[in-house]
Amino acid sequence: MNQSRKLAGFALVLALAACAPEPAAETAAMPEFDPATVRAQVAEFVTAWNDSDLARVNSSIADDAVLLRPDGPILTGREAILASISENYDGNLLKQSATVDEVTALGEMAYARGTWKLDPTAEAGSDLPAGSGYWSVIYKRGPDGGWQTWRWMWNQPSGQTAGVPPTE
Repeated sequence: MNQSRKLAGFALVLALAACAPEPAAETAAMPEFDPATVRAQVAEFVTAWNDSDLARVNSSIADDAVLLRPDGPILTGREAILASISENYDGNLLKQSATVDEVTALGEMAYARGTWKLDPTAEAGSDLPAGSGYWSVIYKRGPDGGWQTWRWMWNQPSGQTAGVPPTE
């Protein structure tokens, strides 16, 4: 009887093992993180911004991006963010620069933060003030494997307009 129980238990284990789902197919290895790729993304974004090239800015922002900005509503989605950039910024009047002070990643997400500065061009005249502040972005991998802005926040000192007209 004891031998029969062992044999039945072994048969049960084999039957359950046969019913178990197949292991998932191996997925492609996650690309190794290189902070230089995020720094390059920031540089490309600033260049596209200064060129008023919304098509290039567009590709760097995720469809489901969220922008938190001082003294304005939260902008949700790439289209809302691009519309705000288009309405509130003229690359002929102000040129942006940015520093990247920190970059880190965890899996398919990366985080970067730094400073930004807007300087009036000669075309802007002397009435348009310069502006500066801090920014932080959480990036996620886009469909092509590159980084896209997913969560974005920037600030500036109280009372500073940074050459940008007020938004509703």
